[in-house]
Amino acid sequence: MTFSAELAPNVADAFSHLLDGVWDGRVDTGVLERCRQRVGELVGAPPDAGRHPSEPIPATDSAVVDACLAFTEVWVIDPHAMTDELAASVRLHLSDAEAAAFTIGLATIEAQARAAVAWGAFE
Repeated sequence: MTFSAELAPNVADAFSHLLDGVWDGRVDTGVLERCRQRVGELVGAPPDAGRHPSEPIPATDSAVVDACLAFTEVWVIDPHAMTDELAASVRLHLSDAEAAAFTIGLATIEAQARAAVAWGAFE
C-alpha cells in the first residue's frame, strides 16, 4: 500500500477493504490488472498503486482487454468524452454484473492511484 499510516491511519485500511472488493473475481483479474497499470501510467502513480496482494496475472491481448483499456483511458483522461460506443464495446464482452463491477472497480483503482500520488507529495 502506498499510503502513509502516520498521515492517514484509516485511509490505508479503507482502501484495502475497497480493493478486496475490486479483486474478488467478478471481473477477470488480468483485465483489471491491465487497466490498473494504465491508470497508474496516466496519473503518474507508483507502480503498486491499487495492486491486489495476490499479484493478478496480466491478461493477454484480446478484444475485451482492448475495449476495457479504451474505456479506461477516456474515463481517466476526460470522462465527459465518454461515448455510448465505448460503453457498448465493453458491454460486448461483459455481462451487466461484470460491467457494473468493472466500472466500480475502475473508479476505486483510479481513486487509489490519485490518492497515492497526492499522499506521495507528503512523504
